[in-house]
Amino acid sequence: MIVQCDFDNTITVGAVSFIVRDAFGPDALEQMEEEYIQGKYTVEQSNVRQFAMISASKQELEEVIRERTVVREGFPEFVSYCRDESIRFVVVSSGLDLYIKPVMEMLGLSDVEVYSGKGEITPSGIKVSYTDPSGSPLRRGFKDSYVPYLRGADDTVVYLGDGLSDVGPARLADFVMAHGTLAKLLRAEGTRFRTFDTFHDVRRHLNDIATGLV
Repeated sequence: MIVQCDFDNTITVGAVSFIVRDAFGPDALEQMEEEYIQGKYTVEQSNVRQFAMISASKQELEEVIRERTVVREGFPEFVSYCRDESIRFVVVSSGLDLYIKPVMEMLGLSDVEVYSGKGEITPSGIKVSYTDPSGSPLRRGFKDSYVPYLRGADDTVVYLGDGLSDVGPARLADFVMAHGTLAKLLRAEGTRFRTFDTFHDVRRHLNDIATGLV
């Protein structure tokens, strides 16, 4: 079994990307985010646009991230559970390594397998790029591309997510655990899923999957 997990507002409570944008970005980012929600841009394209307007040093970013990030209840214990049960736990996020890495280090989990957007701090803003599992650049479907890639190593993929960008990979997974916007969208289209509020919930759902109760 493989668990493919989103980061922003899944591992964390609230999006760390919004913490960064609120701290260092201009007011124009609100309109850009609305354009993403309306479907004018993919999440990858939107992040390229938005983070290009953010100016901050690595030290400034990490200070704000460490001060303001809230981790969802039960996450470190869940990672330990996956290791004990030989469940491969993988974080796949369209967010950026610039803020995901400091959070995982803060939790003592820097060895967790993570795939995300790449952020490069430049004098003109943060340059964002994405590549698929083969290393080819892409502008859409980053999370989606990892479901078949991970399934190549195991027959069962369990997906965890919360938002609009999680709909595609959730449709490709064998089992889905959702909350927030993702839960609303999947419910509306009739896709089966289980809800979670904490990672204790996720653990109980995984036990049900493992014992054939789902």
